[in-house]
Amino acid sequence: MYLRVIFSIIFTTFVADKNLKNVKTMYSDPKECLYCTDTYDKLMIKIADLSVSRAFLFKEQTYHGRCLVAYNGHVNDLNELSDDERNAFMADVCRVTRAMQTVFNPEKINYGAYSDKLCHLHFHLAPKYVDGPDYGGTFQMNPGKVYLSDAEYQEMIDKLKAQL
Repeated sequence: MYLRVIFSIIFTTFVADKNLKNVKTMYSDPKECLYCTDTYDKLMIKIADLSVSRAFLFKEQTYHGRCLVAYNGHVNDLNELSDDERNAFMADVCRVTRAMQTVFNPEKINYGAYSDKLCHLHFHLAPKYVDGPDYGGTFQMNPGKVYLSDAEYQEMIDKLKAQL
């Protein structure tokens, strides 16, 4: 199961025919990308600019403390980055998860980098709690169940910023 998740993170952006002869990477137009056009406000709230990415708080909070880290440039996959760019991006991801761990103290943080429908490198960071939703399984992309007040979002953002 865990290997499947790791391979999913690495390979979900590839589409191949059954003989694997014509491997293609899916791309989207940066003019239609919610990260590139800053049209993400229905789904998330910006927390901070990081070294090569931006951190966001996901508005849907079924997984209390759920965040997202999106790379600054319009790239589709980790394999399109140089080693230095990839290392800087993953350092940003780790920086956010360390802040999440300190602020929310989840049992585990699930990482998701799917990009099936939105081809812009980003990681969903979903905290999981032993008695919480989907513990021991894959988090749902957008359950649409838990939304907070503006004051509650701001309190979470302030706590995360203090740890970044």
